[in-house]
Amino acid sequence: MPRAAFRSCFFALAFVAVTFLTAVSSYAQPTTYSSPEGKTKLDVETDSAAFAVEYGDLAVRLSLGLTFRDAPRWGAVELVETTTRDVVDIWHGIGRKSEYCGRCVEATFTVREKDPPNRKLDYVFRLYDEGVAFRYVIRDDSGVFDENGEFCVESEDSVFTFDQNYEVWGAWFKDYASNHEGNFQKKKLSDVKEDSFIGRPLLVRGERFVAALTESDLLDWSGLQFAGTGKPNEVRTLLAPRDDKRGCVVRKGACASPWRVMILAETPAELINCSDIVLNLASPCAFNDSWVKPGNSAWDWWAPKGGRKITNEAYREFIDFASEMEWDYLLIDAGWYKGSGKNLAIGPEGLVVGQSVDVPALVEYGKAKGVRILLWIDWPDIVQVDVRKTLKRVADWGVAGVKIDHMNSHSQETVAALTEAVRIAAEYKLLVNFHGMYEPTGLERTFPNQITREGIRGNEYFRGSALSPSFVATLPYTRCLIGPGDYTPGGFRDAHLETYKPLREQTESDASTMVVGTRAHELALCAVLDSPLRCLCDLPRVYKGQKGLEYLVGLPATWDDTIALDGEIGEFYAVARRSGSNWLVSAITNEKARTLDLTLDFLEDGAEYDATFYRDAPESDQDANAIEITRGAVRKGDAIQAAMVRDGGWNAVFVKK
Repeated sequence: MPRAAFRSCFFALAFVAVTFLTAVSSYAQPTTYSSPEGKTKLDVETDSAAFAVEYGDLAVRLSLGLTFRDAPRWGAVELVETTTRDVVDIWHGIGRKSEYCGRCVEATFTVREKDPPNRKLDYVFRLYDEGVAFRYVIRDDSGVFDENGEFCVESEDSVFTFDQNYEVWGAWFKDYASNHEGNFQKKKLSDVKEDSFIGRPLLVRGERFVAALTESDLLDWSGLQFAGTGKPNEVRTLLAPRDDKRGCVVRKGACASPWRVMILAETPAELINCSDIVLNLASPCAFNDSWVKPGNSAWDWWAPKGGRKITNEAYREFIDFASEMEWDYLLIDAGWYKGSGKNLAIGPEGLVVGQSVDVPALVEYGKAKGVRILLWIDWPDIVQVDVRKTLKRVADWGVAGVKIDHMNSHSQETVAALTEAVRIAAEYKLLVNFHGMYEPTGLERTFPNQITREGIRGNEYFRGSALSPSFVATLPYTRCLIGPGDYTPGGFRDAHLETYKPLREQTESDASTMVVGTRAHELALCAVLDSPLRCLCDLPRVYKGQKGLEYLVGLPATWDDTIALDGEIGEFYAVARRSGSNWLVSAITNEKARTLDLTLDFLEDGAEYDATFYRDAPESDQDANAIEITRGAVRKGDAIQAAMVRDGGWNAVFVKK
């Protein structure tokens, strides 16, 4: 259906949200609000508070509403007040770029029931050229509070109605309780059913647009998923229920929901360039973050078949290797303290450290080598001991940060508890890497010490089963679109699918984990996938002496600028990253060999760069460990070809002369 026809249909039909009954006059003329450069538009039917988003050929009708527990159904509403303002938000961050700039037009619409009790809500919209966001604001005079000054949201009833049955990419989960390590599947809008539980983002693809539905600024609210409505081409928001079964959200006093976000672009690569909107919508940094240090980390969990050695001696070997590689951290994973869950050992000081591990001694050893220690801790164990007590103790040891695992929830209680844990960690100058965690919502802006998180199907899966290169080629456009992902790249036992074996099927007693993809592909993932704390997965004995290892020496983990160059969802991706005056360009492909034509128009005018290329060799088609390293010189505007074999990759490092 053409946009004009869909828009005409929108303003001619009546629709019902679960909370609000909205009768739309067919004669009313909408008021249109535009983003700073007019790329996105919001049409508002002022008599009935009906909304529609326009972007190029795309038109999306919005039905808004909240259902409150133990309250009568809302009647018909009217728009009683509208205010607008221009917003310019320039700030410095840690991640894809060093400076962010959010420019938008903010419009606040106050709606009120036409009949008593005349309750009120504010809908706040932000119109960026890169997309549209809205949130609900519960006002002091909303009339939704009980005798204790609380309100309870039973459900959120935001509905996105698209004009066609477009393609979608989403991660389908079984229920609310999930580790959010989804396999993004390509389907149709009509496949989004009423009983679906789809994680974020939900990607919608048309012939001339790509839209990503997600959220930002989730701090003390229930986390967001998506489901269908039973009607074609519609998706609705779905809030996780509270643990105490009191609806989805219980709050006291005036407050705002997280932002519901539509990132909008014409192409998949441009969608990535527009994704700053998630961070720009998040609450500003809550503390002085000058102590937060991004970097690379060694990791002891990528165990050989015979198992890990959880001893000071083994950890010192990792520290020595990290120092040689100019990496900043060693992550000590599970097993350094005694027990877990019901069998957790708790002493007077909290967690009981294993007899073969001396954390303060390892901290001192690492300090002499320029390597700091990160510790894995299970979230249920932290809660048993006490969050503040546990974080203070590891901080007193001199530990740099914690990897907190197994929350597997985005209920309001869990969201609030994890936000508070990050705040406490910031007091003690501890980095936080969340695993078993819901997808990013911009928290790394508000609390930059929450430096990365999982919520991603990463390299750890290769221990038991293969991830396809097609799946990996979806990640830049899906999970990694909305925030950093601890994928743990850098596997150096590289294989094609026909030669890959999970660890259990390998016969060598000290065999280590294999990955699917060429050596150049695995190197490229270090730049293709964002993580300011890059955990490099393989063992020192596997890395040592291998061709291409020098690429990982002192590799930047954050960037001054990031430009998505080209790509297609599930097929390939090419990205350019700047650190200081130097550039790194990386590309990956799926199971299909391909050559990308790249133009170096992002380089500095008049400058010459020494170039080092780490790319698939001709024999990489059969031997995934093979890699070709060549050198040359480049200038701005040069045209180069990035040739990749199946499951392959390509990398270039440009150092300004």
